[in-house]
Amino acid sequence: MVTCALLLALPAWLPRPGALLCAAHGLARAGLALCVACSGAIAQPDPAESHRLGLAAFHRGDVVAAMRSLRPAAAAGHAPAQALLAFILEKSGDLEEAVGLYARAADQDDVDGHVGLAQLLLVGTGVAKDEKRALQHFSKAADRGHAGSVVWLAEAYRRGRHGLAPDAPEASLWQQRAAALKAAQPLAAGASGARAGGRP
Repeated sequence: MVTCALLLALPAWLPRPGALLCAAHGLARAGLALCVACSGAIAQPDPAESHRLGLAAFHRGDVVAAMRSLRPAAAAGHAPAQALLAFILEKSGDLEEAVGLYARAADQDDVDGHVGLAQLLLVGTGVAKDEKRALQHFSKAADRGHAGSVVWLAEAYRRGRHGLAPDAPEASLWQQRAAALKAAQPLAAGASGARAGGRP
């Protein structure tokens, strides 16, 4: 009774205890939502950073650590991580998963994804042999400046292989492009170091 009288005697500008409880509850809910959001952000590693760590581990020869770093990035759709993980899996004999990862990387127009998938399609390893699709993927990689794919196309046109008719002028164009890429490689390496791509 005395408490009620005291509460009624509080000035109008002072919030009532019920209002304080409601405000505190609202703040608690907002804080909880913020904590959940923050924990989600912390739990999700940056895919580019995971790829960088995976690539460094791969170059150190620590394939287990490389795969541990690459898997979340690949699952998040990071194409270079998908291509590098596919390369590791291909070499370890897990061809089904490797093909799928190469294909997902190639769908994002990743050079290493195109090259890895093209090589498997060319010989029918882990996937049905399909020279036409292999040619498409090598062509896409060559268009993006992949030197090995440019040389492959030059030879395919020169010899008339992999579904292509012999075409000396086209072969010559690809050979010139391969020479230009080879000449540019020392400049690019000096400017930025070795390329941190999927296929080592």
